[in-house]
Amino acid sequence: MTTTLPPLLADVPDLDQAFETVADLHAEYTRLLERIAAAEAEYMKKISAAHKAGQLDWRGLATAYDQVREWSKTNGLGSFVERWTAHVDYDRNALTRFARAVPNGEDGRSWTGNTGWAGMEEAKDLPPRRLAVGFALIGNGGVPVHIGFTQQFRNRVKSLHREGLVWESWVAHLCDDRQSAVEVRRELIKKYGEPNVAAQAPAAG
Repeated sequence: MTTTLPPLLADVPDLDQAFETVADLHAEYTRLLERIAAAEAEYMKKISAAHKAGQLDWRGLATAYDQVREWSKTNGLGSFVERWTAHVDYDRNALTRFARAVPNGEDGRSWTGNTGWAGMEEAKDLPPRRLAVGFALIGNGGVPVHIGFTQQFRNRVKSLHREGLVWESWVAHLCDDRQSAVEVRRELIKKYGEPNVAAQAPAAG
């Protein structure tokens, strides 16, 4: 940006002061934009960290997205999407889908259900696709009949149902990625014990 009066304008009376005022304001505005961008980046970092720590659910993350989008309409920084995805891995469509299936467990990061496949087939509150979860299907006496991990929970338990597996209740824990899902599976085995298909609930009918 030009910070000195162009030579071709030098002969315009009393223009120097006006030019300097505009140039100074533009420089101040540029510095302000840099401060806004830095502050927004810090805001998004904290949002992302809170979500990963289980302190902010999917609805909260979607609300934060909408706030950054609203700021972008007036802050002069242009499109915010790249700035958002630099800190948070989910776009608005993904956030909307995940928010519809927010974990129902007290810890905010797990789903539970006191039902076999019959009560899950049409359920809307199962872990959504693309979310890594470690899960356990529980049979008679609180003994697991299957413990695993997946990013396609509904399809996976449906497949197990078709293979003939029967259970009375289930639990699934949200994981940040596939590796953490492997760790959750190990923790579930420690908690419930090794799976035992002999503990299956009686098949319906």
